Amino acid sequence: MDRPNLRDGKMNGMIRSIPNIYSGLVAATVAASALLLAGGGAAPASAQKKAAAPAAVPGVSRTNLAESASFVVTSTLAPKGGSKVTQVYRVEVKGNNARLDYSDPAIGAVRYVANGKGVFFYIPANNTAVKQSFKGGVEGALRVAFAQANEQLRTARKIGSAVVSGQPTDIYKDPKSGAIIYLGKKPGFRLPVKTVLANEGGTRTVTVTDIKLNVALSDARFALPSGTQIIDSQEGAPPVAGGLPGGR
Repeated sequence: MDRPNLRDGKMNGMIRSIPNIYSGLVAATVAASALLLAGGGAAPASAQKKAAAPAAVPGVSRTNLAESASFVVTSTLAPKGGSKVTQVYRVEVKGNNARLDYSDPAIGAVRYVANGKGVFFYIPANNTAVKQSFKGGVEGALRVAFAQANEQLRTARKIGSAVVSGQPTDIYKDPKSGAIIYLGKKPGFRLPVKTVLANEGGTRTVTVTDIKLNVALSDARFALPSGTQIIDSQEGAPPVAGGLPGGR
């Protein structure tokens, strides 16, 4: 099959939409959670004022992850009366480098790559990458993969402990939304292993599987493939490089 023409109107339009994918993914996840929360009742204002401030909770951060790691994050939204929607993120981290593979409904497979040369959204279908102007790095990849949990952890309180998928965890509950977050206790993975948000609107479940810590990951995993065409997201123009001799 011929490679898609980068200058084709439809393909070029899809490429120009890439800069919005990062913020769109986070916003869509938070928005979906907000709609789900609409099915449940909020605590009275008076009760919220009297509630004691929650103790500090480990957040979704690079500092809570091993020097190198790989894992799979599966997010499933099952609204009552609606169709189930599942999003899978394959995450790899090594030092300050990150790679996150997933599928975007509009353009198919997309890869978030952060390395010493910047942050890129790579489109395998036409071997094109859009270089981002923001500094995302590992933190950016984690914010995408754990968007919901990252929001809920800010006001969550510890309520117990449990073993989830073989991983020891502390259990946190967000008193506002009712979300339950199983936060990993294992050194090198103090990140959410499972998150469940359920009420009359339906259920959203995020699970982490295939966790591998301090695993050997080649630097090539965080480089763009040979011959990748690069577009600057600020310009939204045709590629600034006709092809690279090696990974970037």
